Amino acid sequence: MTFDNNRTFGVEIEFIGENNQRTTVEEINNYLQNNNASIRMYSASYSDCDSSKWRLKTDSSVSGTGYGLEVVSPILQGEQGYKDLMLVLDSINNTGATINRTCGLHVHVGVSNWKIKHFRNLYKRYCKFEQAIDSVMPTSRRMSNNTYCRSTVGSFTHNDNLKNAFDVIDSLRNARSISRHIGTRYTKLNIDSFWKHGTIEFRHHAGTTDTDKIANWLKLVMTMVQAADQMRSVKVKGFDCKDTYKDKINLMLKGLGQVDGSLVDATVKRFFTKRRRELCS
Repeated sequence: MTFDNNRTFGVEIEFIGENNQRTTVEEINNYLQNNNASIRMYSASYSDCDSSKWRLKTDSSVSGTGYGLEVVSPILQGEQGYKDLMLVLDSINNTGATINRTCGLHVHVGVSNWKIKHFRNLYKRYCKFEQAIDSVMPTSRRMSNNTYCRSTVGSFTHNDNLKNAFDVIDSLRNARSISRHIGTRYTKLNIDSFWKHGTIEFRHHAGTTDTDKIANWLKLVMTMVQAADQMRSVKVKGFDCKDTYKDKINLMLKGLGQVDGSLVDATVKRFFTKRRRELCS
């Protein structure tokens, strides 16, 4: 399957480097050059916002034996953007990068043209299936176990009732009111990036440099955005609670597979089904 999606996207990949920022950039660029790539990695300060370049930054939130680093992609799109991402991941792994629980993977999807109805649709789907998504994540990324990716559904209901969460989402009249209601960007689904980057940010995924994990997660979240583009229906019953759908990862995947132009094909479904067995056995 080709990565046929018109939405722009970007990734932030946190990891622990064997070497410092400068040496790691040299190693990555040597790998890219040896593979005849037209892209290049640049050293950047933490505050650098040049979204036209691949940048390697230091990251003080990442701790362990080695150097806390973060690769930030430029704005990517379509098949070429996807191929560039996979090649950069290979180059990172070639440096001997490692991961621990202080690392995260953040995916941004461009939604600068969205209206409140699209945000509501995505937030409802994420609330409904948050615990199902938790089941394909390590324990450190479930519920509100991580300070940097707290529960999204928990921001909208304090009594576990999903219908209540949906009612709250429907009561919020614009994107700013959603942001104010949540009160932090450190949630699994971060709307605050909308005003700075024109994106919605998915912060749920654990740190990884594994190409299969990142490819399948990217296809999943891009299709969730596509479902909101198409205003696919998201429904709950009055008695449904936050954990009602925690065992329903297959239901979520089936629904996303029916989205027009879906990137969630049989391979993606098998990947997450297997992932859930491995993490919840």
